[in-house]
Amino acid sequence: RGGGNKYGNEVSVFVGNLPWSTSWQDLKNTFAGYNVQHVDVGEARNGKMRGFAIMKFASDQDAEAAIRDMNGYQMYGRALEVRYDNK
Repeated sequence: RGGGNKYGNEVSVFVGNLPWSTSWQDLKNTFAGYNVQHVDVGEARNGKMRGFAIMKFASDQDAEAAIRDMNGYQMYGRALEVRYDNK
């Protein structure tokens, strides 16, 4: 099964509905149990957060576990949307 974009062996996952104050470090800490390799937080040209991030996971298994466990997770009062990045 699996999905998302793969870069090398990494699997790309979209995380949406993020609080505006979320940093890449906040996300990496929140997803610490899922072997996160990289976090890219979407920023507008003015440097403000756009409310989403792309996270890279080491394997399909790590990505699937994160999607299963963290989709709908409440972060600072907002329910996260966690799914494979299909771009």
